[in-house]
Amino acid sequence: MPANTVKLCSRSLVHPDLRSQTSLFSKYFSHANACSILPHLIVVVLVALAAAGVQAQTLTVRFAVASTSPARIQVNVQFPTTTDVISFSNAYGSALGLAERIENLTSRDASGQVVMVKKLAPGEFQAPRAIDQLSYEVNLGEPMPPTQQSHVSSLNSERGLLMLSDLLPRSVKGAAAFSSARIQLEPLPAGWTAESNTQKQASSIYFTEEPDKALFLVGPNLQRKTQRIGASDFSVALTGDWPVVDKDVLEIAGRIVQEYSKLTGFELKGDAVLMLAPFPGGAPPTRWTAETRGNAVVVLLGNQGNSKQVKLRLGLVLAHEIFHLWVPNSLKLDGDYDWFFEGFTIYQALLMDLRLHLISFKDYLDTLARVYDSYLSAPDGKELSLLQASERRWSTSSTLVYDKAMLVAFLYDLELRKGSACNASIADVYRDLFTSRSGHSEGNKLIITLLTGRQGMRPFVANYIEGTDPLDLAVSVRGYGLRVSQGNTGTQLMVDKPTKEQAKTLKCLVRN
Repeated sequence: MPANTVKLCSRSLVHPDLRSQTSLFSKYFSHANACSILPHLIVVVLVALAAAGVQAQTLTVRFAVASTSPARIQVNVQFPTTTDVISFSNAYGSALGLAERIENLTSRDASGQVVMVKKLAPGEFQAPRAIDQLSYEVNLGEPMPPTQQSHVSSLNSERGLLMLSDLLPRSVKGAAAFSSARIQLEPLPAGWTAESNTQKQASSIYFTEEPDKALFLVGPNLQRKTQRIGASDFSVALTGDWPVVDKDVLEIAGRIVQEYSKLTGFELKGDAVLMLAPFPGGAPPTRWTAETRGNAVVVLLGNQGNSKQVKLRLGLVLAHEIFHLWVPNSLKLDGDYDWFFEGFTIYQALLMDLRLHLISFKDYLDTLARVYDSYLSAPDGKELSLLQASERRWSTSSTLVYDKAMLVAFLYDLELRKGSACNASIADVYRDLFTSRSGHSEGNKLIITLLTGRQGMRPFVANYIEGTDPLDLAVSVRGYGLRVSQGNTGTQLMVDKPTKEQAKTLKCLVRN
């Protein structure tokens, strides 16, 4: 027998996980036949073991809406393997105390015996021995500011938004860590159905490889409509009474998706969904809150208005939120570069509003003036750079992340257009970003490199993004045919007898 065949069949060289299978195989076949077939057997067994490994990393979950008044969710969890540590998220952004909503927690070991756990801190529990099952209730009946209800799980008699990131235990290090979840969502109240950004495997069974980004919209009379855009499906799911229908919403959202695909030169790689529900309390369309998580855009918008009012406000909101499907969600960069994916993105969304004729040029200038007033009125944080403010976004510096960063984007865009005779704009930075992101991981480093790569922009970036120079809009806009005035109602930004070249720069803001 050839030496290499002998070595292949040697028990000492077979992976320990395969030795029992090899011995069993040899009982029924001669050694020579076993050696000829063993390589194929090893492949089959390795595939089976790999599949078992994937399955072992999957959390099995069952959700049930126990009641809408009071609002309570019943959750049953099966860990992929045993653990003695249980941890729930206690905060998301500015929403605090989320773990306090976990009640009546019961844990069991592999034999089904109840194991008493010790609460160490809000959302943190320690078991005296290994457990692999949990059952608990989530109390969603506590009052919550309406503006937070697009960010964390909420439930009432009209609809529910269920977000796995604050309903499930966190994946902790060790054998019990999970990277996917299989969710059974039933029962729901009579007449209710569900829509999700996860993969639907059966009538009430869903699967996700990104549990922290998975969410469900549940409620009565859900409407859903889907459109193929490029290589992906974009869907709209809405609940509640609206002066518009799902077709109207999909038309608005679909147009914005197409425009951002052109602007970035990048098409979304996966399907995406917009979930739309009424803002709590019967509000006008000017009241709204939104979040883009993974491949889902969640919008709570006031529905107390006519069709024109709702469509206009929805377009303004979606111009910003849908862009988050690209930035940062499709970039997959590390670090705190919130100043860019919030402030700069708000400015790019304002340009999109102009492009789609949702606002006038005067509206554009008025918006920037209001943002400047907000920046000036901020009580603290101006001693921080935008990079530092992003690191402290959820403490004291969110004004800089949004307001100053938006104004910096505006001035950067003006300078690019002026210096290139309108042949370059901030849109080029986004196109370059999607071209250059491959092989990069640190967001701030890559973006700063792209911003400073434009001729003459190094000092600007050093002063206003990396540095702490304050903004004086009145001084900054003088070279662009604009002027600032202060009145009883706040700052006014207006066109002021521009030169021919300046007029060209301002006109190209509207066109592209």
